Amino acid sequence: MSVVPFKPKGGGGEPPHIDNESYLMLVDTLIGFLKLCAEPDYPISPEHRAQLRTMRDLTVQLERLAERFTPPKGAA
Repeated sequence: MSVVPFKPKGGGGEPPHIDNESYLMLVDTLIGFLKLCAEPDYPISPEHRAQLRTMRDLTVQLERLAERFTPPKGAA
């Protein structure tokens, strides 16, 4: 797996991209988080509710990252 450096704020050169294998790992991780964040049918403790909120925040970050690299491009 290659790592390609880029300048995040329009510094020219190659736009950010991800290879297919890394993209699949990202999407699999996102799906796993979505499954973990599913609200259970039974009452949960306040601590568990806080953990779910944290996981949902991470899921939103993963979704934004996946959108940034969709569709995936091969490493340069």
